[in-house]
Amino acid sequence: MLDKASPFLVDSLPDTEDVLVPSTRTTRRSSIIEEASHEFLSNDVKQYLQEAAAAHNNDDLSTVAEMVGAKKLTDEQDIQKHSRVLDKNDRKTRCVSLLLILIGAIVSVSFLYVGITKDRQLEAESFEDLANHTAQEVSDVMAEFESSALWIHESCRNWRADNFTRRDFAILYNYLVVGGLDMYAAEWIPNITHDQRPRIEAEGQTGWGSVEGVEDYQGFTGYEPDPNNTGELIVAPRSEQPFYFPIHFGEPAENVANAGHFDLFSPPYERPYILKALETWEPVLTAKFEVMKREDLVGGYTVELYHPGTPLPDEFDVTTAHDLSNVVININSVLYRAATHQTDRLEVYLYDTTFAAVDDDVQPDFLGGIARDVETAELVMLNETEYEGLSETYLYFERTLAIAGRQWKVVAIPKHGNFKPNITSTILSGGLIFVGAVFLSMWIINNMQRANEMNRVITKAAAEAAIVASLFPANVRERMIQDALAKQKGVYNGEDFGDDEALVGSGYDGAIETRLLSSEGIFGSKPIADLHPYTTIMFLDLVGFTAWSSSRDPSQVFQLLETVYHSFDTIAKRRQVYKVETVGDCYVAIAGLPTPRKDHAVVMARFANNCRDQMQKICNALETVLGPDTGDLACRVGLHSGQVVGGVLRGEKSRFQLFGDTVNMASRMESTGARNRIQMSRETAELLQDAGKGNWVVPRDDPVAVKGKGTLSTFWLQMKVGSRASSNSLSELDIEESCRLPAPVVKKERVVPLADEKTERLVAWNVEVLCSLLRKIVARRAARSSASKRRSESPNPKTQKQPEMVLDEVKDIIKLPSFNETAVRRQVDPNTIVLSAQVTRELESLVSNIASMYRDNPFHSFEHASHVTMSVLKMMTRIVDPKEIAAKKRQGELNNNQLEAELHDHTFGITSDPLTQFACVFSALIHDLDHHGVSNMTLVQEASPLAIKYKNKSVAEQNSVDLAFDLLMRPEYTNLRVVVCSGEEESSRFRSLVVNSVMATDVMDKELGLARKARWAKAFDEDASNEEGDEVAVNRKATIVIEHLIQASDISHTMQHWHVYVKWNEKLFHELYRAYKNGRLQQDPSMGWYNGELGFFDYYIIPLAKKLFTCGVFGVSSDEFLNYALENREEWARKGASMVAQYVKSYEEQYGKVDPMPQPLKPEESSVTASSDDNSSVGLPIDSVPEPPQTEP
Repeated sequence: MLDKASPFLVDSLPDTEDVLVPSTRTTRRSSIIEEASHEFLSNDVKQYLQEAAAAHNNDDLSTVAEMVGAKKLTDEQDIQKHSRVLDKNDRKTRCVSLLLILIGAIVSVSFLYVGITKDRQLEAESFEDLANHTAQEVSDVMAEFESSALWIHESCRNWRADNFTRRDFAILYNYLVVGGLDMYAAEWIPNITHDQRPRIEAEGQTGWGSVEGVEDYQGFTGYEPDPNNTGELIVAPRSEQPFYFPIHFGEPAENVANAGHFDLFSPPYERPYILKALETWEPVLTAKFEVMKREDLVGGYTVELYHPGTPLPDEFDVTTAHDLSNVVININSVLYRAATHQTDRLEVYLYDTTFAAVDDDVQPDFLGGIARDVETAELVMLNETEYEGLSETYLYFERTLAIAGRQWKVVAIPKHGNFKPNITSTILSGGLIFVGAVFLSMWIINNMQRANEMNRVITKAAAEAAIVASLFPANVRERMIQDALAKQKGVYNGEDFGDDEALVGSGYDGAIETRLLSSEGIFGSKPIADLHPYTTIMFLDLVGFTAWSSSRDPSQVFQLLETVYHSFDTIAKRRQVYKVETVGDCYVAIAGLPTPRKDHAVVMARFANNCRDQMQKICNALETVLGPDTGDLACRVGLHSGQVVGGVLRGEKSRFQLFGDTVNMASRMESTGARNRIQMSRETAELLQDAGKGNWVVPRDDPVAVKGKGTLSTFWLQMKVGSRASSNSLSELDIEESCRLPAPVVKKERVVPLADEKTERLVAWNVEVLCSLLRKIVARRAARSSASKRRSESPNPKTQKQPEMVLDEVKDIIKLPSFNETAVRRQVDPNTIVLSAQVTRELESLVSNIASMYRDNPFHSFEHASHVTMSVLKMMTRIVDPKEIAAKKRQGELNNNQLEAELHDHTFGITSDPLTQFACVFSALIHDLDHHGVSNMTLVQEASPLAIKYKNKSVAEQNSVDLAFDLLMRPEYTNLRVVVCSGEEESSRFRSLVVNSVMATDVMDKELGLARKARWAKAFDEDASNEEGDEVAVNRKATIVIEHLIQASDISHTMQHWHVYVKWNEKLFHELYRAYKNGRLQQDPSMGWYNGELGFFDYYIIPLAKKLFTCGVFGVSSDEFLNYALENREEWARKGASMVAQYVKSYEEQYGKVDPMPQPLKPEESSVTASSDDNSSVGLPIDSVPEPPQTEP
């Protein structure tokens, strides 16, 4: 392959010295990259390199280099330079080929465009001329009718004086129609007064009575009220009127036989036209009349043309005309006369647009249409056609005609197949030009193809080699290349070690054993390893990360790690520190490798300090995105200096690794360190002191017990904030921009000031969570009722008459919206919804007020409410993506609509209603509002006003609901309420969901507990009957699932990592212990806390976790909760007694000296219980623990 292509390839490549490096050494490096990094190279690069090696003798690889212009790929700058040259060649090739094709395409398209455009222009001009001529013919024909009407009027003007008779009128009519005008009727309509009526009727008796077809002349007739039907008109003898406009003369007789002396002023549809003609002295054309439609002609409508004549000189001062002539015109006759010679290729339509021109809601009125039949070659009338549909044709003509006070529009379109350009020959000619250009470009491209292929492979090899370079230090990569080069030649001490599969085959002979026992090892070459005597290693661990991640989604966990580690990588690159690896949440880096440097300890100290500072900034910033406790994360850093062995463990997924006591010691420095501090060994401290950085070194007060080392004295690294040493040559701004952190929380002036920055961040996070749900509400609502008008009034969740107490509002069934496939299909992406600034401000104000209404309790605080909110969000996320449905989605078994339907059924409608999700989150946020730091039982025993108000039932919960809705109903939140609930139905459902959810957190109320058990049994027991119907059963399941969602979230810390459980359990203990010290509890909580927690696990937490698993809605969260609950229960059983003593000690440290703590009783001696529920009570007998929910054993 290369022998044939080499002359052209060499000539086609740039002949610069930087590109053509025909040395054997560099060529071998390029040709054996596949061996050195076989895990990373693509198949086409491997195949090409193998073919290149096979085409020539392996001992003379320089020949290949001379032909392909191979270049060194071992240096990053060389790679970039070579890549630019190759990209330039590729661009040249692409440009030449594209230019040729483009020229051919331009020429052919230009030829086609000019030819087709010219043909179309000629046909369009022909069409325009023909259609315009037809429209003019229509105008001329109507002008003839107008002239005829004037002639009739002027001939009959003095009919009395001239003794003008019916015979004379018939002669006049025949004279007019002999020229080809097809009048449906011609009529003379004089103005007859009441006094003149008898004489005119007498004349009509002889005149109209003699007309053939008139059966019984009745005198003056017209439309008169029907005495038998109120509001109806009938033709009857005309009543006494001051004047009349009868038809005195009319022709032809067969069309006007029964219209003799019919008073045209009597029909209400004729009267406006007569009055207009009389008042304006102008001819007036009427609209089409259905009653005069010719049934024998398709679409054949008629119109009337009233003419008042021309005023004589002695009538110039007369304001109104006296008599009228009338011509009844058949529209089809107009079209036939106008389009006789033009309809071979046209379809002509006539519309009355008099009213459509002034009112857009009025459509043009169809009058008629005509075309020539293809088969019979005769003119045929066209069926009635909508005006708007005609404009969609490829050619279209319309012209408006002003005719006797009306506007007619002539519309013409080509008949099928007419006025289309003959483009066959044009296309063939243009196609031949383009094909010729393509063949020419293909011929040129074929000659350049091998050169381009060579450039592509080398460029890709360089890029892939760069990936390998990022995994291994430079000196290690050099060793790997040399090793691969030797293996490619197959010479290791005169033996061939190319067949690695022999080691696992059946022929394990002496030669293989010799190979295994040789100093070169199993790979036939010496291991790639070196001793680096002067290095400093850093181990950095994220403190609290394991516990933090137990309450997050996997995506949130990786979002934090990627952000933090990317920031560290940016700092390491600028500090020239080598990143070794990340193991879980531990970051390992080394200074002094691969390039030795004397200041390795100083560089690593600065790097560690930068990482610690950046970690704090990142976690604080991410708390508004990832939720509570993110800002509490910190790092623990350990440094140690010494020699280390670094190398590559060859085999599957090879990587660079460190070994030696220095690595272990650095790890011990990290594990025995402290939160947000950098601990270093004596060796590192001495190096810093020798470098003149002794002010950075602070001895640790207490010695450290190090495994395998005994007790050691260690040191803290402490740099002054803002000093040059802490940020030497490092731009923090660049780091932060590279990490793309969310914008920090901007402190705003608030009506209710918040306690601290942490509360500010929690408020910002809650606002963002609620905003995202509001966007979903708006998107779903718009999809459900886009055609309906949005309600402008502010819905009131409390407008309906409410029961006396919140507790009485608890419902067994809350009806959720049914699945709406149309809404799902029409719904836009909620992320594209933009909430108004006013709504966002109101939401922020609402959450800030909620935060300020929480008391300063250790446990029942705004922080705990945010933690519960986060758990609700996590569980709802798991609802949305259950394992079974997610698997179907990945396999392509479900489209979007089917996926939504499956989710709706699987989750009992919860995922289909964003308002339900908003209510769940809102309930979590307010469920402990204004909590007094003691249980409901204590409030009842104290006879507090709240207990009296709520009749000693669910005191704290009812108070929270009332306070929350009183706050929400303030006038300043009107816009927010409109967005949350658009009407009374949504408002009622929102309040019901919040009431049920918050009341569900009272697990100590036996009546509520029994009711929930009954609802659960009725909803999920296999023996439960379904007499209520599917919809009621689904809503019942949804209601009880929502209650258990908030219950599980309320005590979610018991079903999360042990550290999370201990944190909140200690806060709850401190809260109740403070109540005891203040005299509000009779018994010391520490006396029964250990046993109480065991009981709470056994009788409430673990059964609840099993119920979550049973309902099958929460996906993997059910397994996760149950596993954590069981593990925490076992851990508490082992450590609980000592943990209680630590709780008392920590309380003393935080709140001051307390009385000596009584020794906790043994489990069998304890008679009190404590729970981590919001309404936990102490001093109760063990049988007061909530009865265990009914679950499967």
